[in-house]
Amino acid sequence: MRSRADLVAAFHRTMPDRVAQATDLWLGYEQGQSGNLQVLRRLLHTLKGEAHMLELAACGDLAELAEDVIDAVRGGARPTQLTGDSLLGALEGLGLLSASPGDEAAPELEIVKETLRAARAELGGGGPPDGELAPPLVSAPDSVHESVLPPRLDQPDAPPDPAQPTARAALDAEAVGALLQELQRLHGEREVIQRRLRESQRMLRALLVEIDPRGADVDRFAERIAKTLGYGAEIERLLSAVRADWSSNEFAAGRALGELDEVVRRASVVRTERLLNQVSLAARSAARMLGKDVEARVEGTGLLDAAVERRLEPALLHLVRNAIDHGIEPADVRARRGKPARGTVAVTVVQTDAAVRVEVKDDGGGVDFARLREVLAPSVPGASTLDDAELIPYLFAHGLTTSRSVGAISGRGVGLDIVAREIGALGGQVRVDSKPGLGTTIVLVVPKNLHGEEVVPISSGRFRCAVPTHAVHSVVLLEDEELLRAPDGPRVRLTSGAGAELAPLYALGAVLGDGGLPEPGDAALVLHHAAGLFAVSVDGYENPRLVALVRSEEMPLTSPLVRGVAPTADGEAMLLLDVERLFTYARQAPRDAPFTAAAEQKREPLALVVEDAPVARELLCGILRSMGLRVEEASDGREGLARARAAPPDVVLTDLEMPYMSGLEMVAELRRSPGLARVPVVVLTTAAQEQSEAALRGLGVRAVLSKQRFVEEELRRIIAASLGCA
Repeated sequence: MRSRADLVAAFHRTMPDRVAQATDLWLGYEQGQSGNLQVLRRLLHTLKGEAHMLELAACGDLAELAEDVIDAVRGGARPTQLTGDSLLGALEGLGLLSASPGDEAAPELEIVKETLRAARAELGGGGPPDGELAPPLVSAPDSVHESVLPPRLDQPDAPPDPAQPTARAALDAEAVGALLQELQRLHGEREVIQRRLRESQRMLRALLVEIDPRGADVDRFAERIAKTLGYGAEIERLLSAVRADWSSNEFAAGRALGELDEVVRRASVVRTERLLNQVSLAARSAARMLGKDVEARVEGTGLLDAAVERRLEPALLHLVRNAIDHGIEPADVRARRGKPARGTVAVTVVQTDAAVRVEVKDDGGGVDFARLREVLAPSVPGASTLDDAELIPYLFAHGLTTSRSVGAISGRGVGLDIVAREIGALGGQVRVDSKPGLGTTIVLVVPKNLHGEEVVPISSGRFRCAVPTHAVHSVVLLEDEELLRAPDGPRVRLTSGAGAELAPLYALGAVLGDGGLPEPGDAALVLHHAAGLFAVSVDGYENPRLVALVRSEEMPLTSPLVRGVAPTADGEAMLLLDVERLFTYARQAPRDAPFTAAAEQKREPLALVVEDAPVARELLCGILRSMGLRVEEASDGREGLARARAAPPDVVLTDLEMPYMSGLEMVAELRRSPGLARVPVVVLTTAAQEQSEAALRGLGVRAVLSKQRFVEEELRRIIAASLGCA
């Protein structure tokens, strides 16, 4: 468990990224993206709750005042110039608090708070409907403030293309209703066809009785032949009609199902224009904040599953801000290097059949590998001897930064680790190419959707596995002359048009816990990794194919190496491997093989923590683990309900206000679920207790605790009592 001091430090480290996100959300709202307001309110609410739980009153009070202003706008008040100035000032104040936690920021914060209170008072009257943005402000000639907003990027006057998915995923309820009615009609037709088939079966049985030679009466032989011929002709007629009707019904049903699948596909697929608009806004915001002259170029388009887009967005925003802050040099440095005064950050989107490739390229100074070796030296043995390619994976370590000072956006070691986590959760990949003095290119490759994925099936010992096709560079047969035994482990020689390259080689069986070494004659898959190529030897492989996946978070038992399971035709399961983690575990000793550890069952009580604020969630999980409990985590009520049903917990600790499904709704669903109706539930919230406590008591909640007055010992006592350990 991390100490409270560590959690406070983590809260401060993540604040610059949250401030940048909140700034982008408000700027986007000013551009007409009304949906940003709810997301911004959610973000401020999360900051308020985490700050109060960590006893950071200044941050909590500032976030609460900003939340009040947002609530006034959401309630219908017309935003003014003061509204935007006060909110942006509050966000800068939160950044200042994290950069200089202490009393030195107090005078500036008092001014920010007064501005927020003035903005809230100004918004006290009525206004337009919720979510409507007031017309842009036009200041008087002698006004001190002038409203200058960047041009809109979403081109609202352009007519929508009905053949293309909208920027936001939306299900066409009318089309779904019509298709469901058609499918119900076709189902009724099939019931009629079934009755006709049963009638044909009855006639066939009668025919068999007539032609049965046992006990045959010779005098009635001719009569029986005539009757048999009549039965046969009638059966033939009925079956022909059934066959024709069945064929017509099957065609219509297939067409209806195809149309329904298309409607659902359109509802889950979005174009990347909205995401790229956000990237452009973030780039301009970061450049203004840092005082740098940067041209942000955004090119290309693609189609993505909405769930993929949600994870890609924070990763892409981190990369763009990082490129502007870390990559683009100050103007005087660029002048000395003979570069144009204006730096360039280019974001390019390219779509393939199975994936979307996003490239973020800057013409800045590149990764400072010498500084990276210096930073790693205290914790990484032999860091000074690692070449540039071997250093790249360390860029994604949490808490690592090469900055010598903390800035408004970066320098706190938060950023690339979030990129790796978000892209890894999608089964995607991050690749880095950096040339000192010339710039850095980071490539993200993510699947288009999460409903299915093209994979290369592989086998290793008792395991049937697969890797995503987009992660496979090539497949090679290990020959004696290509297999090299180096001091740091086996390597395979790869030859291409650019020359020969030695890639690290590992035995997949050793990674999975079965042992073994790569041998001549084995097949090896060459895979992409941020640090370059690496290879794993396998017993066999098959041609790529599309598979339907059960995500790893839906499995009752998980391994850090497995991010999904696909059923096979023979009733077995194929494990989809996480390539990034495969590389990490391949470099460890076999005793650390994660499959063995994942299969071990522990008997400690299981606690489920449902909390959308990550720092608060980590604090709560740490407390419960220190009590000897196993802990499952969920970031919203919907995920919490799914985890509870997959592995029934012994106690649930939940927030109330969360996206997708609130804590109150989740508890109500738990009470309606067999086996979960009596699970103890403890609520920890910033919401007004008088509004919800009665409803929670009616659902059998053991206790309702306030985040503003959070006392760890009280929580421990209530959890222990809920488990019968008091």
